[in-house]
Amino acid sequence: MSFIRTLVAIAAASVCASSFAAPAASRIAVSAGASAIQGNLRTALQLLCTDAGGVQTTFESGNFTTVVCANAALTSATYASKPDAEFVNLAGLPFAEVRVNVSAGSFGNIQILNGVNFTFRDPATNSNIAAPAGSVVVGGANDVEPTAFPSQVIGTNVLYPSTGVGVAQVFGVAASSALYTALFDAQKAAGLLPATCNVTDTGLSYCVPSIGKAQMASIMADNSFNAAYLKGLGFLTGLAADEGVELRYVRRVDTSGTQASAQNYFLGLPCSKAPVSVVPEPTSDDEAGGLKDALLNAIRVMAAPGTGDVRTELNKAGIYALGVMSGENNQTGQNWRWLRLNGASIGENAVPGTAGNTNSSTTRSGAYDFYFETTYSGGNATGNGFWSVVSGRLNTLPAPVGLINATDLGAGFAKGGLTCQASVSN
Repeated sequence: MSFIRTLVAIAAASVCASSFAAPAASRIAVSAGASAIQGNLRTALQLLCTDAGGVQTTFESGNFTTVVCANAALTSATYASKPDAEFVNLAGLPFAEVRVNVSAGSFGNIQILNGVNFTFRDPATNSNIAAPAGSVVVGGANDVEPTAFPSQVIGTNVLYPSTGVGVAQVFGVAASSALYTALFDAQKAAGLLPATCNVTDTGLSYCVPSIGKAQMASIMADNSFNAAYLKGLGFLTGLAADEGVELRYVRRVDTSGTQASAQNYFLGLPCSKAPVSVVPEPTSDDEAGGLKDALLNAIRVMAAPGTGDVRTELNKAGIYALGVMSGENNQTGQNWRWLRLNGASIGENAVPGTAGNTNSSTTRSGAYDFYFETTYSGGNATGNGFWSVVSGRLNTLPAPVGLINATDLGAGFAKGGLTCQASVSN
């Protein structure tokens, strides 16, 4: 069935179900996929509602986002009682509501297309529950192509074709406040940062502490007896007094596209002919009450299901922790800071939420190359049609953070839509 015929069928089903309160299930799209693009995707969906003349209401909790479009703003109560006819389809789509779950990361889009049942934020109960019967699975966004995931993650899943969204997502290494300060003090004392720098000079890139690509690779590698794992904090500061002090590596889970991106960039997985194995995702909770974790000599490896879980850990006081996040993370009121990577800055200021931060200008100029071009897997005509419309809106977002649009990719640096291709100028 063509995409247009599918839309007509869905619209007809909507009319038949118009007597029910809340939108007809056939007007609800459900998606699982990349958390790296969660914020910009939310904005795109909200704007598609505005474009259609509707009023958007977003129900969100951590890794779960639901955008509903109607003729007026909603609460859980008014959502449940509002008739189907008063909901408005997003511009160019047959859906008045989109529910997104990014808790499994990018590979969640392949899992949902393979029949895995995810939960989503339900506007009526404002809780995470199963998708309503009759809702439409539309796949999801990928930080890297599905084939770029390790074979043990792919398993027996059918890999549906992926298509370029036309945007690229920038990634960076973030540090807790304690680690940022420790690195700043050590690097300034060693003469690696100018003597005039203060730790508060986060808007001066030459005053922001840096982590080396080789250092990060050592922390991510599956070798608990290398220098990083034996020395912990001292591996990064170079100070004898810091050797053995616990360093926390807050890695994402295996299905995460952010994790796949980091493994590709730092360890060569799966593109290199001689890739380095990544330290396994912990499966037990050694430190009660937190993320699943494992203390390996002086590094505690932690498994974070979503980006928000990484932020939560990095925001804690008095711990030395680092992790990889997408550049769209620019929330105000955060304690964590961006590090430079091999001397290159991800953005204009190491403090997230700073006015003017784009977290993409250095990528556009070619000075920073830790980025990957986003793709989607829709699974069928309906899903692919959905993402074609959403992709168009993502490429016209006003001042997105951490995102490179198709115009920039076409005129600047790009990977040709391939995870394994080096970044080169066009």
